[in-house]
Amino acid sequence: MSGVSAAHQQVLDFLTSGDYYSAHQKARTTATRLLAPPRRNAAAAAPPAGDALPYDAKAQQAAELLWDAARKLLEKGQAGSAVDLATMLVHDVWTARGVACGKQERGKSAKIIQLIALTDRNGVWRKTLTDAIFAWTAKTGSGPAGDVEIHEYLGETLYKELDYDQASLHLLVCPTQDAARTLANVLFDWHKLDPDSSPREASVGRYAARGVLSYLEASFILAARTFLSHFLALTLAAYPSLRVVAFAYPPPNSPLAKSLASPSSGVSTPKGTSSTSSSSSSDELIVTKLASLNFLQLAIQAVQVGVGESVDRVKVGNEMRVQRGAGTKAWQSLVARYERQVQWLRIPEVKEATTAIGEIHFGLRPARQGNPLMDMMASMFGGGGGGGAGAGGPPAIGAGR
Repeated sequence: MSGVSAAHQQVLDFLTSGDYYSAHQKARTTATRLLAPPRRNAAAAAPPAGDALPYDAKAQQAAELLWDAARKLLEKGQAGSAVDLATMLVHDVWTARGVACGKQERGKSAKIIQLIALTDRNGVWRKTLTDAIFAWTAKTGSGPAGDVEIHEYLGETLYKELDYDQASLHLLVCPTQDAARTLANVLFDWHKLDPDSSPREASVGRYAARGVLSYLEASFILAARTFLSHFLALTLAAYPSLRVVAFAYPPPNSPLAKSLASPSSGVSTPKGTSSTSSSSSSDELIVTKLASLNFLQLAIQAVQVGVGESVDRVKVGNEMRVQRGAGTKAWQSLVARYERQVQWLRIPEVKEATTAIGEIHFGLRPARQGNPLMDMMASMFGGGGGGGAGAGGPPAIGAGR
């Protein structure tokens, strides 16, 4: 490596000779010295409270030293020392100095991904490193859960390692189409390991719901569409007998299709799409023998329409008026209908997701929980009970399709 400082070269010499302890210590002490404020007039050099320290030439030199030493230590199998230097880079340089990891700083993502790629999947070191990375990138505007590109890379890596649960968690915070396709592969492969499904295809709806409902709850509508399209393709290729019929939905000449195609309809285009790439007229609805897969397709369509104030017109007296809230009513009817057919849609975790989607996309307030005192008072005075939740636990997941 040309153009490095004498201290940096000394770290490289220690690494070449196999003295990894000295290399780690020299890198850490050199970086600490570079990051320290000037001894003279230190109070004047310090930034006002709450302001980030400057990312000046010395800080950049420290960052390069820490990254290079961490990378080479990982290559030598010294994960503990390497991750210590890498977390110092994240905490003491990039976080302390407010350095971002957004679209304009893709070089930092590439460097971080190199470190993650070199970290062994076994043990705690990868998690220690990625926890620090996501805490930093969440603070610098890359995304509330951390940098999306790094999440996507980690999800793909965990998928290759057959860690389906952790892979899905990282991919679910990524609104990209590539991440959605990878997630479809993850969840489809995961369903094959389900010990409670017989026949095997009976469980695919639950795994599809993990992707669709989570994306819709996060308002990643395009990701939900992409995920389900790819997941359905995988499912029908593996289980062709599940397919019943396919047709355009909504029907091209229906009021709903016309409303979706109209720029003045007030129906929002899914985030991340243009009017030409979204469901501006009709999509293909594939009716399957699994009610759960049918529900998920219709759920995406319903969320795209939203409240749907301009979808339907009704005759009131001698004039036609816009039926306000038609989309909201359609969502309520859709959920109620399929909850009767698919038992696991009624379990608390799934119910929370459909309730949240109703609140986010349709303005529906969650049902009020029952108040035992008010119920007792109402019964004493001959009134009805408060609208509490139904008694009894939910059926076991997987009992319905």
